[in-house]
Amino acid sequence: MTPTLHVAVINYGPQSDYAAMLPELAGALEVYTHNDLKNTGDFARYEYVPDCEFVPYAELMIRRTAQENPFTHVITDNEYDLERTARIRAALGIPGQSAASALSFRDKAVMKEVAGRTVRTARFARLETITDLTDFIDATGYPVVVKPVKQGGSRDIRVLRDDEDLVEFSRRHWREDLLAEEFIDGRMYHVDAVLAPGYRFVASSRYLRSCLGVFDGQNNGSVQLRPEDELALRLEEFFDRTLEAFDVPEVSAYHLEVFHTPDDQFVLCEIASRVGGNRIPALTQLTYGVDLRAAWLRRSVGLPVPPPPTTAPDKVHGSVSLLPQGRPVQAPGRPPFPWVRDYQVNPNLRPDAVAQNSTSHLCYAIVEGVDAAEVEERLYEVEAWLTKHLQDVPAEAAGS
Repeated sequence: MTPTLHVAVINYGPQSDYAAMLPELAGALEVYTHNDLKNTGDFARYEYVPDCEFVPYAELMIRRTAQENPFTHVITDNEYDLERTARIRAALGIPGQSAASALSFRDKAVMKEVAGRTVRTARFARLETITDLTDFIDATGYPVVVKPVKQGGSRDIRVLRDDEDLVEFSRRHWREDLLAEEFIDGRMYHVDAVLAPGYRFVASSRYLRSCLGVFDGQNNGSVQLRPEDELALRLEEFFDRTLEAFDVPEVSAYHLEVFHTPDDQFVLCEIASRVGGNRIPALTQLTYGVDLRAAWLRRSVGLPVPPPPTTAPDKVHGSVSLLPQGRPVQAPGRPPFPWVRDYQVNPNLRPDAVAQNSTSHLCYAIVEGVDAAEVEERLYEVEAWLTKHLQDVPAEAAGS
């Protein structure tokens, strides 16, 4: 343990193993979480807090603890807590991402205003009333996308394609945090990175299908690009230009989503200062040997990390997730293909579950290939096999 460090953590991910990621600091960690984490016995403090990201308890206790035992760092791996940890750091005089910087990556309207200084973004408007929405539709035409400004994982997003959709949307409870933006036609790519002094890792991938496709019954997934591909190099340059517009912290992870239009242009969808979700960390670990979350958190508290690879990988990877079926089904066993690197069935899914967001899944498979084309072909093959081998389960058996 490094005795001079004292680190407060507000946790989100149930798989975050801080003892493994930060073994030097186990006795210096004070962790607040609404997850039942493992390997917490050596922590200076570990407290399970129901609804931790929605209640101010962690902030109150960190401030009180700091009066007697000052913290050197306050960190989070939860996007929804970036602003709160920034606020705590400012109050305690601790360096790190500022509240203004956190807001620019969290509020999608502020994000687009900032990013628009250096890259193209979709036209957008904040919505206070339904009139703001109809005015925006009059100006841009259908379709338009309506989303909360601080939500993630494609949650609570609606695509309005015609007046019938607008009327249906008007019957829903109105929210005070909405944004409308023009619908951009094009495939969506993502760039995932960790940047710190003396450390730079950037990797580009393509979503198998639109993240919004889950609401139309389309399985989702991701396909890595080889780092030397021309499109990957262009995406990295677009990522760098995007960051030029922002007040960036010294150390951060990033997840950028960008449309590639039919006329070969890039249009920013969103950028977040956190690790990408779903299977992105696992794919990155398999291809590059880089643990995105560990690299981000370790550099955030000044701990060393192995340098990122400097040579192109032999294989790249991709994933496909089968959606919940809305009826009791049994997912099959591991697909019989030698290029399947991982296969998992969601043990926490209700039998009648339907897709709630882009991370909803019944099961998923990770495959390998020499390039994006081979990976994509294999993803479609394993998707077809999994779909064919799903078995309906009687409701009474599913509930037993």
